[in-house]
This record gives sequence, structure tokens and C-alpha cells, in this order.
Amino acid sequence: MGKIVQTILEESEYEYLRKAAKRKGLKIKEAVRSAILNWARELEPLNPDDPFFKLKPLDLSDPELSSRVDELLYGRRVRR
Repeated sequence: MGKIVQTILEESEYEYLRKAAKRKGLKIKEAVRSAILNWARELEPLNPDDPFFKLKPLDLSDPELSSRVDELLYGRRVRR
């Protein structure tokens, strides 16, 4: 089971949140969850194990460059 997080907002803050969530087609619960997770991710240090940091320089004139990058990042060749 997940954990419940609560807070108190001023009326004007709540209305601002409600309108922003509505513009994005989200329920308030979804918008708040997304905001919390995005905020937490911003505070996390970079993950040195991220495949992005393992990329080696590539020849920019290579016509297969984008496919090779996909393969390095995602471990598979993406069909186009």
C-alpha cells in the first residue's frame, strides 16, 4: 500500500493548482503526485550508472548514428 501525504494550501494556492491541473487534463491528485516526484528528482544527484554517461564519441557523419545511439541508450536497435 502506498503512503498518504497531506498539506494545507491557501485558497488562492489551491485555485492556482486546480486550474493548472485542469489545463493539463489531470486530477488534482495526479498533478500533485507528478509535482512531488519531479521536485524530488531535481534534488537527486546524477546517477553515474545512467547509460547516457557511458556513451562514447561517435562519428557525426555516420548515417546510422541515431540507430547506434538508440542501441547504446536502450540496449536495442529501434526500427524506423
